[in-house]
Amino acid sequence: MQLPLEDRYLMTRSDLYSQLAVLLGGRTAEEIALNEISTGAQNDLQRASDMARAMVTEWGMSDELGAINYDVNKRGRFLDIGMPQERGLYSEETSQKIDVEIKRILTEAHDTARRILTEHRPKLESVTKRLLEIRSHGRRGT
Repeated sequence: MQLPLEDRYLMTRSDLYSQLAVLLGGRTAEEIALNEISTGAQNDLQRASDMARAMVTEWGMSDELGAINYDVNKRGRFLDIGMPQERGLYSEETSQKIDVEIKRILTEAHDTARRILTEHRPKLESVTKRLLEIRSHGRRGT
């Protein structure tokens, strides 16, 4: 179980990559086990996307873009005025680089989740089978 991001004070890049792999694990498991995806991972995808965006735009964790904070939305909250959300105070080229970096980070996390799930699939299927047995026995007793 992982603490919500706001409950942690210091996170390394590797901690965040691990959290991203966990968030994408359910979606990846569907792909592997069912050869299909569903809408069930919507919240995890949103959280993973937000985290990857923060890594790139707030925390300077992109080697491509460097240690720069591109998150201008904080400015509007600080001034407490109703400013519309804007793309940012950077060029279209930088915006495209941000998008590419976010996609790269999420793809890497997805690949990590796929590797781990594939590597441990026999164990996961064994646990799943046992849980289904326990569940079916519990229903008979009621």
